[in-house]
Amino acid sequence: MNVESLGFASQYLLNLIESQGATGTWGWRFADNDHVWSPGLFRVLGLDPQSTRPGYDRLLGLLHPQDRERVETGLDLIQGVTFGQKTVRLLRPDGAVRVLSARTEIYLAADGRPRGAAGIVLDVTDQERLQQARQADLRRRRALFQQGRAFLFSNDPDYAFSMPREASDLTGLSLADISADGFLCVVHEEREHWREGSIEGQLSGRAHVTRPVLHLAGGDRGPFEVFSVPLRDTDGVVVEWSNLTRPIGSHSPLASDPFREGLQQAIDRRHLRAARALLDWSMTDLARAAGLSLSTVKRMEEDIGAIAERSRHRAVDALRRSGIRFSLMEGGVIGVGLT
Repeated sequence: MNVESLGFASQYLLNLIESQGATGTWGWRFADNDHVWSPGLFRVLGLDPQSTRPGYDRLLGLLHPQDRERVETGLDLIQGVTFGQKTVRLLRPDGAVRVLSARTEIYLAADGRPRGAAGIVLDVTDQERLQQARQADLRRRRALFQQGRAFLFSNDPDYAFSMPREASDLTGLSLADISADGFLCVVHEEREHWREGSIEGQLSGRAHVTRPVLHLAGGDRGPFEVFSVPLRDTDGVVVEWSNLTRPIGSHSPLASDPFREGLQQAIDRRHLRAARALLDWSMTDLARAAGLSLSTVKRMEEDIGAIAERSRHRAVDALRRSGIRFSLMEGGVIGVGLT
């Protein structure tokens, strides 16, 4: 969403969004230099309405210096000049940096002269960060593919696939076709064998590895391994499978946020005990390193399913920081080793 989409919003919707601190409006009547800010604008700007006098210059002064030249000056508005929708950075008094989508409109008198201006801003910081994270993920995926012909894809329990462009680049097949049926990547004579093997592995609900021969662009073929790990909701139900495909013998890292999450969910009390043994740690040592209570670690090693995911993550992260490596091996076995 950006501020342009609010042009068709009802006043009720605008009030609702304002109440969440996501948007605000301002107005300026030129004749008597009267400025009005909505309560939501004060919240977006991080200012106290009781001690802050509204003013267009005050608003401009909160913008990042590099962004101010892209925003109308007070003289621009008085002369009827507006630059349309723009995205700018806000420097709040509390030190926070927010990203705003903003739009200004000029109101004209009957004789055509500008008589006032009004604007609306929408805090899009979270959207901007999400977009940046997505772009960073795409760059990581592309680098993974360029370095070792490895790529990541996902599917839901009903085998609806989400395939990346890299899968199409590798196989020479259209993205639409392999997104409709990911097993088209497998050579014809092996396709049904690995389809059945994958379905069997996913029905087990456990991490597993398959080793099909894939089509390659240009008419070649090659042996690959596909690491599949389940992602579960808070009730332990598998909601998605994260898969890493790489050439057999490749050393491409098994590192992506969804894949690591799925692998981490597969780590149970046996792996924690083995990791402690490799480090010569007691339960107390693990509790101290992970910032957990000793009773939590004890319960974790008795029945990890009864422990909150956050505690499990903290324990696994502490072990990784101390040199433990968890890896997916033949038959879906989780290997534990020292780096």
